[in-house]
Amino acid sequence: MPEKNLAYWFGVVIRDMRVERGYSQEEFAYRAGIHRTYMTHVERGTKNPTLGVVAKIAHALDVELSAIWLEVERRGDGVSQFKDPLTPHSPNPPEVG
Repeated sequence: MPEKNLAYWFGVVIRDMRVERGYSQEEFAYRAGIHRTYMTHVERGTKNPTLGVVAKIAHALDVELSAIWLEVERRGDGVSQFKDPLTPHSPNPPEVG
């Protein structure tokens, strides 16, 4: 089983949304303009798609990008586990100016 990271949860969400809409993986990949084998890797969480590919996937699912990310956050138990440990995160961004 792959490590349950952002790519894993993204793949789970995409696969579930695809199946809910009744698309085979091959049909869905065609609709999104993505090679079927690449789509397999995305759904398994072994590839990190670019933002352009994520936009194609959202369009093929007929959902907003935000709907995908909200579901990823919900299933992945929040975003805290996905934060880069090398980058300090503050709940309050610094003031500019």
